[in-house]
Amino acid sequence: MFKRAQVWYTDFLIGLLILIVITFIFTRTILDLNSREDRFQELINDGSSIANSFMSPAYNSNGWINNPPSGRLGFVRDGKIVKNDFDAFLNLLNNNNYEKTKTLLGTRNDYVLYFEFDNNKLSYGGRTIYGKYDDLTKIKADNLIKINRVLYYDLDNNGKIVNMVILVF
Repeated sequence: MFKRAQVWYTDFLIGLLILIVITFIFTRTILDLNSREDRFQELINDGSSIANSFMSPAYNSNGWINNPPSGRLGFVRDGKIVKNDFDAFLNLLNNNNYEKTKTLLGTRNDYVLYFEFDNNKLSYGGRTIYGKYDDLTKIKADNLIKINRVLYYDLDNNGKIVNMVILVF
């Protein structure tokens, strides 16, 4: 009779241990889902903010390279890219001021920007991709969102309607 009690006690401890492990795994999964959702929501908010900034006219673009950066980083007016404002944006990127662009955009997340027409990336200023990287294969991110905006592109003097694609990661 005493041996049956020991078996029951051992079964009880194993069952309790299994319950504790399942509870721990469940709790970790729920917390992980919430943190991923928060990160995803942050990327969506930043992506929307970056896209809205680009889709607005520039303000004080001469101050973009000066310290501290000032103005609004935008290059679209009335749905069309303003060449001078886009050139000022490229000048800022070409002077290794990517971090300043992030400050002007009000984001902590990284981004890249490119223009697409008929599934081809358009080239301007010797580049096709603008932002942190000049090649999409260099992006190593767990979370990435893609935002598309449609606008009139006339930087190459062959005006056309294109997709402006912004990747935030």
